Amino acid sequence: MSVAKALYQLDFYLEQIDAPFDIYDLYEEAYRELRGKYYDESWLDHLDDHPHVRESLDENFTLQTIVDALLRTGHEPVVRALMRSFRREQISVTQRFIDGARRQKGRP
Repeated sequence: MSVAKALYQLDFYLEQIDAPFDIYDLYEEAYRELRGKYYDESWLDHLDDHPHVRESLDENFTLQTIVDALLRTGHEPVVRALMRSFRREQISVTQRFIDGARRQKGRP
């Protein structure tokens, strides 16, 4: 559950900074070659199917809390892909405290 929440929050974060990449791009960069024929990202399509995941946008989070959750759960490849993407796109990382998004993801 913590991985799903972290990725959902990361997706929201990337939307907010108008990043030219999303969690699908990061997940693919992190795992496609590593998992080969066993690679599957389709589960990302269902992140918001679970109420606890959707409600994670109401929690207070930062990029650091997202990264911490991913590292704690063994998803260092996603974090590395994120950092490479930030460097490639010349996006500087600023910590912003997101105090409960209070809006539906994907809606203005």
